[in-house]
Amino acid sequence: MNISFQKKMSPIFSHQLGVGMIEVLVALVITSFAMLGLAGLQVTSLRFQKTAHYRSLASLNTADIADRMRANVAGAKANNYVTTDPYLANPSLAAGACPTSSATIADVATKDLCEWRLNLKNTVNGGWGEVSGDVLKGFTITVYFKEPSKNDKTTGGIVQESTPDANCTASVGMDVRCFKTVFLP
Repeated sequence: MNISFQKKMSPIFSHQLGVGMIEVLVALVITSFAMLGLAGLQVTSLRFQKTAHYRSLASLNTADIADRMRANVAGAKANNYVTTDPYLANPSLAAGACPTSSATIADVATKDLCEWRLNLKNTVNGGWGEVSGDVLKGFTITVYFKEPSKNDKTTGGIVQESTPDANCTASVGMDVRCFKTVFLP
């Protein structure tokens, strides 16, 4: 009985042989493209997360120097916090290199600026800070930092297109970003 059943059903099954396998292969191809898209999305997310982290640290460091200037208003009025040195990607500041004397308001301002820049160097890639302005018009605090790029080994080689930042001067470089804040002490 089994032999006669196969003979009767054989022509019907011969048209459908391999159709299920093709459906499985199509499903695997679609799933693999979806997984590649998700991997690309994850890499992009990690890059923007690192940039957001740097911006957050820049904001915190801006608030730090603003608070230091508010604590030494006499030094701020005397423009002791205004910097004239340009952006340095790798400043030669080291722990213990900052002055320890706080005898005058100028000494306090020098110590504050040195500690602030040292903190920027240690917390943000390419961290550097500048202060410009005066008490009447307000002080502009600029924090520079380098975004993750394809040349940066600390970010795992995440590729990012380098475009100039409109807030930064053109001389600081394509991958340097700025965070500017204006405040009155």
